[in-house]
Amino acid sequence: MPDSQLKRALRQGPTRPFYLWLAGGHRSLRRLFSYPETAQVGETDPDLYWESKGRRTPEQLSDWRLKRAQVLTRLVADGDRVLDLGTGDGALLRYLLNHRQVEARGIDIAPEAVAFCQAQGLDVTLGDIRRPVTEYLSEAVDYVILSEIIEHLPNPEELLQQLRPMVRKGFLLSIPNTGYYQHRLRLLLGRFPLQWVVTPGEHLRFWTRTDFHWWVRQLGLEIRREIPYEGTSVLKGLWPGLFAAAFVFVLGEPTTAARS
Repeated sequence: MPDSQLKRALRQGPTRPFYLWLAGGHRSLRRLFSYPETAQVGETDPDLYWESKGRRTPEQLSDWRLKRAQVLTRLVADGDRVLDLGTGDGALLRYLLNHRQVEARGIDIAPEAVAFCQAQGLDVTLGDIRRPVTEYLSEAVDYVILSEIIEHLPNPEELLQQLRPMVRKGFLLSIPNTGYYQHRLRLLLGRFPLQWVVTPGEHLRFWTRTDFHWWVRQLGLEIRREIPYEGTSVLKGLWPGLFAAAFVFVLGEPTTAARS
């Protein structure tokens, strides 16, 4: 039996839980020592970066992205106006629209990604969020979603401060946790934490859980909710700084009690 057929049989049969556990362990072990097959150095064009992740229809979400989409959708209420910055292939936006009665639109810097989303009927426009916010947002929204975006920006502080007057309820923001134990082990073995797909230059900023809490306070914002949505089962809830691979945060203006 060819390897592909064998893997399919293992994934679909009664051995599925064991197979997924074993495959996950193998991937984690490889990430301690190896680099992505797509790895290169130097600046990457936004369209090439998007293409490197592979075209998907909006309904096809990896397990990791599906968990994130489910968390973000639970945080939004019917009737909300939502802006998704860095929409990519539109999978998150489509999932949100399928599960909530919301007014939602997106912005992305890659023309190929925007065209792909528009072909799916999504309200996504071309824009550079490093430019002044007035170039892509003229009316207030309830939430701005920044899903795995701020680590790609040289100055995310400026973006959040510009957006604050335009956001009624808060920011829905997700980041990878650089303090995750696998990243710590990789650093111990002499390699920087692996949080990129094509080039190490993809991520310009890095946060551990503790760093992020400090950073938010410096911005004068408040963490209203923290959800460790990916990482080591059970332990990510008990010791998120070490065993959560990624977080979703709800950020908002500080309450009166928090200011005093």
